[in-house]
Amino acid sequence: MNRWVRLGVQTAFGLALLWLWLRTVSLPEILAHAHVHSWWAVALMVVLFLVTSLIRARRWLLLLRPLAPVGMVRAFAMNAAGGLLNYVLPIRSGDAARAWWLWRRHRIPAGSALATIVIDKACDLAAVALFLAGLEVVALSGAVNAPRGLAGAAALAIALLAAVLGTALAGPGIARSSLARRLIPARFASAIAGQVFAFRAGARGLWTPQLTARLAGLTVLALVIDAFNFTLLFIAVGISVPPLKAMAAYPALLLSFAVPAGPGYLGNLEVAGALVLGGGLGLAAGVAAGAIVLYHALTAAYALTLGVLSFFLVGGRRDVRKKGTRRIAVFHCGFTYSGGGERIVIEEVLGLRRRGYDVECYAPTVNASRCYPDLIGEVRVKTFLPQLPRWFPFREAVQMAATSLLMPLYAWRFRGVDAIVGCNQPSAWIAWWAARLMDVPYVVYLNQPNRLVYPRNIDRQTGWVSNADYRLLAAIVLRATRFVAWADRRSIQEANQLLVNGDYIGDIIRHTYKRDAVDCPAGCHVAASGYPLPIEARFSGGLTINGYPIRRPYVLLTNRHYPQKRFDLAIKAFAKVRKRHPRAQLVIPGPPTSHTASLKELVIELGLQDSVLFLGPISEEELQSLYAGAAVYVYPAPEEDFGMGVIESMAKGVPVVAWNQAGPTVTVGPGTGYLAEPLDVEDYAAGIVALLDSRAENQAAGERAFEWARRFDWERHIDTLERVVLVVAREHEQIAAEAATA
Repeated sequence: MNRWVRLGVQTAFGLALLWLWLRTVSLPEILAHAHVHSWWAVALMVVLFLVTSLIRARRWLLLLRPLAPVGMVRAFAMNAAGGLLNYVLPIRSGDAARAWWLWRRHRIPAGSALATIVIDKACDLAAVALFLAGLEVVALSGAVNAPRGLAGAAALAIALLAAVLGTALAGPGIARSSLARRLIPARFASAIAGQVFAFRAGARGLWTPQLTARLAGLTVLALVIDAFNFTLLFIAVGISVPPLKAMAAYPALLLSFAVPAGPGYLGNLEVAGALVLGGGLGLAAGVAAGAIVLYHALTAAYALTLGVLSFFLVGGRRDVRKKGTRRIAVFHCGFTYSGGGERIVIEEVLGLRRRGYDVECYAPTVNASRCYPDLIGEVRVKTFLPQLPRWFPFREAVQMAATSLLMPLYAWRFRGVDAIVGCNQPSAWIAWWAARLMDVPYVVYLNQPNRLVYPRNIDRQTGWVSNADYRLLAAIVLRATRFVAWADRRSIQEANQLLVNGDYIGDIIRHTYKRDAVDCPAGCHVAASGYPLPIEARFSGGLTINGYPIRRPYVLLTNRHYPQKRFDLAIKAFAKVRKRHPRAQLVIPGPPTSHTASLKELVIELGLQDSVLFLGPISEEELQSLYAGAAVYVYPAPEEDFGMGVIESMAKGVPVVAWNQAGPTVTVGPGTGYLAEPLDVEDYAAGIVALLDSRAENQAAGERAFEWARRFDWERHIDTLERVVLVVAREHEQIAAEAATA
């Protein structure tokens, strides 16, 4: 009840100040000088308000981190929402709400929460006091002409800071003194002592030299930006005030917020503005009144708008036991073509859903017509940001870059998930932001190191000529290599767990990023039986796909038509195979790229028009039919990290020919095919010929391949992923529970 009485008194006091202020200047005069002359200055002021709000939220977060894993977005939201409550109900209701939110969400005791809030506020007060005192010392030396009243403002700031620190240091002694016992009710004195003891204990645990330096740096930065922002006010209203003089006056204006005030600081700010702008800067009464009214309107609109929005981000109580279905968010770099990385994410999402998890998949860009059109609909991919129209130039590259840079603006979408799985870059970077801002654990899955930062030899040789968007991204990365490399490394090293696509590339990733990783190779769907098909079904007859008649036996090559995949080596090898098996064909499905034309020119040059078929896009059902009916599967990419086509063909009982290096050294098992000497086209062709010459050996190799493929069954992949995600989520919950009981 006393609080509401105090609020009434403060409201009356504010109205009285407002009445007195209005007696010194007329309302028409105020409105005339409050007119905005430069809207760009107003817009920049709002942006800088947001910047300093973020800086202060970061400062408070440094105080909270030793107590509980609070995310940046939630710290910012509690700060803004608490500021709104303090603005509307200036009886420290916002500070009480912040402490309550910390208890409800993170189980931080009230005393420790109070310590962080008081230290946070004391930082601003200390900065103001030191700034004004330092300016007064400089003014006394005659070096500068200080605003009038500077000495009084400096003395008031120092007195307020001394009161805060004195209460924290001497509060228990004062509460136990005989005078306090006579004047203060025992229950109130006991409450003061208890809170001060808790504050001092919390402050001792928080205060370190490193933390002090970081707090000081952020405080000074925020104050300087705010002081500069104040100079924009005079540009906005068309008044000429020296910037340094305006910046010096700003800290004095801040002292008005320390005086008990009515809702919205109505009256307080107007009177303080008259004193600081009129008395200190020497502006006419009407000019000073108009400027301070505009400033009051801007700060009020900012506090109210941001505070209301922040209430939706504060969040409720954390349930550390997490009953019910777990929510998992899976991020991928984009679904724009039918590649191995995209297939892995699709299978992960669908596999986890089959096991009862609530899984949502996100990507910067999606093209459902080009990326597994038969499967992508089941995944129901969501985009992080609204998609640009199809005609937009470099659409995919722009969407990836925008998604990476604007993550802090939409991180709130992931505040309720138990864990995030970030597959490759920039998904790992986006997951890192979500983890820091929303206090969510994340797992990174890598098929390879970031190729734009750590290109392979084959990438350096061929470049990104097949994709204009990749060329643009590569150009951007070259101009920001240090930042991109830092962001890539940090987002992967700080992941709660790292999964890698098999042992071969896993060793490279471990060495590159200097951290442990769990092998979680890509998978394939292996039937219980029925493969390989009978030898006659793979060596005689034919079929038609996309209007192309295909003769058996045929050799199958599936991959993206990119220079790095080195289809040209397989075509050159097949020219030699054709001499031994003139009826055999090399079948190449998949949508064409800018590189496909050069491959077709090579086919014509070698006279293989009837032997090499480019089928174009095909359905998933047609692809599986091609796998099952192939006599041999070839994989000519010389530096591939894994090679899903290898295990997908073996899952149909088809022997494989690949190079004896990189991913196939892991995926091609003993007796399941042939590993040729790297880049030796003669040896590569000999491996294909051997498997076409002996049907019996071909069938035996296919049977061994079918059994070997079980090592890469998708369910094993999901087993590993599920286990890691659960461990990460439970560890995060345990940390939160321990912080709650500490």
